[in-house]
Amino acid sequence: MKPVDEAQSGMDLLDSLRNGGFTAMMIGAAGMVARILLSGEEGMTIGKAIRHVLAAGITAYLVGQGLDATSMANGLKMACLGVSGAAATEIVEYAVRWIKAKGAAEVAKVLPKKGSNRGKRK
Repeated sequence: MKPVDEAQSGMDLLDSLRNGGFTAMMIGAAGMVARILLSGEEGMTIGKAIRHVLAAGITAYLVGQGLDATSMANGLKMACLGVSGAAATEIVEYAVRWIKAKGAAEVAKVLPKKGSNRGKRK
């Protein structure tokens, strides 16, 4: 049996980028750029636009990794990547809210309930 350090755990990040991950990131980023250009959102600054485009690229990359395991037409996969890039801000916002809710639920399990008599003398 090989030690954990020497065991192959799959492709590393650079290999996955070479095998279509970079293309997925570009398609997602293009979807967000199209959304930014078509919307007349007030308060859109260059910094905010760059953050949105980077979030779109990362989201599309993750969606592309998930779609690699499915068998569907290549054009449909590319459409999914573009849509995920355009909706990246909502996807990231939902994921953050979900993680915070799960964390709050776990903390609530550990904290004592208000009004409990634990530790009080009678």
